[in-house]
Amino acid sequence: MTDPPLQSLIADLRRWQPGAIAFSGGVDSTLLLHLAREAWDRPPLAVCFQSPLMTGEEKTRVQAIAGSLGIPLKKILSREYLLPEFIENPPNRCYYCKQYRFRLARNFLETKGVPYLLDGTNADDLRDYRPGLQANRELKIVSPFARLGWTKKEIRRVSRRLGLPTWDQPSSACLATRIPFGTPIKKEQLTRIGRAEAALRSLGFRECRLRVHGPIARIEIREKDFPKVMNKRTKAALEQTLTALGFTYITLDLQGLRSGSMNAVLTKNSRIFGSNSKLEARNPKQARRSKI
Repeated sequence: MTDPPLQSLIADLRRWQPGAIAFSGGVDSTLLLHLAREAWDRPPLAVCFQSPLMTGEEKTRVQAIAGSLGIPLKKILSREYLLPEFIENPPNRCYYCKQYRFRLARNFLETKGVPYLLDGTNADDLRDYRPGLQANRELKIVSPFARLGWTKKEIRRVSRRLGLPTWDQPSSACLATRIPFGTPIKKEQLTRIGRAEAALRSLGFRECRLRVHGPIARIEIREKDFPKVMNKRTKAALEQTLTALGFTYITLDLQGLRSGSMNAVLTKNSRIFGSNSKLEARNPKQARRSKI
């Protein structure tokens, strides 16, 4: 069956070889990796950043998907959590993380003679608050889905048609997004959040987030799952697990699961962080340098 958007994407991909894919095991990067394997003259390299921002489940999934596609996987140890700019957790935290990670990847790819690094940024991302996109522009990361206007819905449609296991996989974001801007990020806190969300998934909540506000654990799940969380056994298991992880108060967010809910403070009360200009990343030359 002819699929003009797909054919256009494959034709565009042929321009960016030899290349590597920034691979997270998510819906977007999995489809991109699959299509690059089909479009390129030689197999792409999948580059995965290993850090506490990933859960153990994500690390396992990355390995499994790359293996199933027969793609070589390069794991790059990433210590963005030691960057002062990251620890401070400003609204543009994602910029510093991506800038650091993509520089690591660029340095590695230069040794392999690979000029292009691609990622799964899509058209929906361009309409959201994504400070990390500035790092994409600065380091010349190629984003084919965004270039050709592909949305998450289109990516899922094609993934399903191609039989990729990630087609209906819930969207995910790094664990740092569970912590309010301005609250310092600690490695132990990321581990605690990862364990809490693993507990939620083990209880049947496939799509979930656990946002942390000091001693408060704010659970975000789909509204249709609200009755499930109030089941006597489920409620007791959650209370036991989250209390053991150090949370004093356990709450259910009545607005349900929503991507980027921590960004609400940026639009509702910009005075917390000053003028809009402060939401933009500082010039990399002016940013503090850290030896990691």
